[in-house]
Amino acid sequence: MREHPSIRPRLDARTSAADAPPLRAGEAGFTLLELLVALTIVAILAVAQAAPFQRTLSSREYAEAEMERSNAARLTLQRMAEELTGSVVLPGSREREIFRLFDRTFDRPASEVSFTTTTARRINAGPHDPFEIVRYRLEPGPPDARGALLVKEQLPSVATENTPFTPNVVLEDVASFTVRVSPDGGEALTSWQGTDDIPIPRAVELELALADGTAEPPVYRLLIDLPMGGKRSTR
Repeated sequence: MREHPSIRPRLDARTSAADAPPLRAGEAGFTLLELLVALTIVAILAVAQAAPFQRTLSSREYAEAEMERSNAARLTLQRMAEELTGSVVLPGSREREIFRLFDRTFDRPASEVSFTTTTARRINAGPHDPFEIVRYRLEPGPPDARGALLVKEQLPSVATENTPFTPNVVLEDVASFTVRVSPDGGEALTSWQGTDDIPIPRAVELELALADGTAEPPVYRLLIDLPMGGKRSTR
């Protein structure tokens, strides 16, 4: 006897999910194993997509940090060049008229240079003479620092006795700071003190490198001709 279609059990809008018949073997559905496999595949795909993004982000951060280091190094060299081009000889005291350069290399290339200039940038307010003595040198950085500190010491008044130098940190994480001078256009020297004939060198070469975590960070160089440098005229 055939079953009438009208009496077959079926779900309609008024039938709740609890009234639905349970799934039988062979019917569509997800097992726990299939769900875990699906989640694993999704996780692998997510990691595969995130890795290139992370590399791109890291590369961008490194490029921005490198640009900041480059700008800081170039700006520091430019400011030093402005002061060096104003190097002059003060009459009278011999101690204050000599351009001095010392090689202070120990654990890193390091120079100490001092000179009298008319174009020094002021560290602080207060009375200043037209002539100021400026000294640049390296000091050890903090224990967690990757490099040394480039320190500028400035004597704002050469006319006043016992005036102390005013120190100021110019740059941090310095890997090397090297100064070379050419007294009269000849060989470049890493240590030199002015003489009566050549109190100021004709040219100065500055080299500066900032620590970036690599064994050989980029080195920035600047060659400066000093207007008052070179051998004095015998006339």
